[in-house]
Amino acid sequence: MTFIRYGAIQLMAYGLDMGTFLLLMALFKDQPVLANIAGKGVAGVFAFFLHRHFTFQSSHASSKAQAVRYFSLLAINIPLASALFSVGLYFVNSPAAVKFVCDVACVVLTYWISKLFVFHADTRPPVSADRTEGA
Repeated sequence: MTFIRYGAIQLMAYGLDMGTFLLLMALFKDQPVLANIAGKGVAGVFAFFLHRHFTFQSSHASSKAQAVRYFSLLAINIPLASALFSVGLYFVNSPAAVKFVCDVACVVLTYWISKLFVFHADTRPPVSADRTEGA
């Protein structure tokens, strides 16, 4: 069920990502990599909040710590996806199509990393008050 929620949020975020990309491509035709980075940034902010509250329902954990982990992941994902995008543009002269293929290739990896390292549940049981007094 979590992957279905993740996919639904990613589809909405991808709409923002691709929409921003296409808008910037219309304005600045010779900067597809920068348009890709900007689109991912906009979508990343949107996706963080929805994944935190809806997908992984982890609003009990530190939002600052999750934000640092999520945007660190985004800081790795954006250059990786942009590198794939740049390489793809050497072979195919259709920026939107290349972007789509590269982004699909990154979705499963980012889901797995998000689930395990960003929004993971703290499985340690809370320490009871009487156990801490005797320490």
